[in-house]
Amino acid sequence: MLFGLVATLLSAGLIASADAAVVKPTTWAASSSAPGSDGVSYDIANVADARQSSPWVEGDEGSGLGSWVLADFGGEKTLTGFTVWAGVWYTQEYWNRYNRPKLLVVEFSDGTSQEVTLTDEFKPQAITFASPKKTSSIKLKVKGIYAGNTFNDTGISEVVFHDAAAASHLPVKAYKTSSTFPADGDGNYEPVNTADGILDSMWCEGNKTGDGLSEWFELDLGGSQSVSKLVLRNGNAYSFGYFMKSNRATSASLTFSDGSSEAVTLKDSISEQTITFAPHTTSKVRVTFTGVKKGSEFNDLCISEAYVLP
Repeated sequence: MLFGLVATLLSAGLIASADAAVVKPTTWAASSSAPGSDGVSYDIANVADARQSSPWVEGDEGSGLGSWVLADFGGEKTLTGFTVWAGVWYTQEYWNRYNRPKLLVVEFSDGTSQEVTLTDEFKPQAITFASPKKTSSIKLKVKGIYAGNTFNDTGISEVVFHDAAAASHLPVKAYKTSSTFPADGDGNYEPVNTADGILDSMWCEGNKTGDGLSEWFELDLGGSQSVSKLVLRNGNAYSFGYFMKSNRATSASLTFSDGSSEAVTLKDSISEQTITFAPHTTSKVRVTFTGVKKGSEFNDLCISEAYVLP
């Protein structure tokens, strides 16, 4: 049984999915997985490791048509959709070299299914079901592919499921920044990346002459909200090695729409940190970096995750 399904690559769609509560499967399974080599794994666990650059790759004969991944939620959940990083996201070069899913059949535990056609773009795609769906599992089966230019294997790098509840953090209607590093072969560095739950996608400032000092990003909450916490994952959180190579923030000034501000200290840590301050009623929060610790290789300040709480 087929129902309508909508896929979007628009920033608004990705912002909306980032503001929805995440439903984590209890277990994953796959039709097959390609054998690893040189310390690189293509196991099904990679689709849920919060890293877009570690993909699952099927190991079936042929191009991957008919291959599947299965998420089991351990009980019935009400889901509104999911976000998928289709293809092998190690770099854009590798994304081009491997097959990418074009048509996915989304199968639910009650035997019904939906089909979605993905665009062939190096961007996460937010999928919204026509109506919320109660299910205890979801199988994503590859029914069509975009062919890679080197390898005849199909990959999926990450899948995040969403339900009808709002996320615990305050929703963001729009982002502004002082600057943004231009997209390259590893992806983009837009501020919306700070709310996607993926550790190796991030906002990075794009000032070629600076180290991130006085750079800022701003969260537009779309209306007055009470704010008292900033949750942040500093630097490039892909790995500890890359964290040390890149610039990190050591202090910041939080400015609110009424003109008030708070000076905060940030930990030089790859772990998530919560900064608590006196409550402010505000429609915007601007985070301006007043202290920066330089990395050993890259002179760009990055923030991997950032959102505010009441």
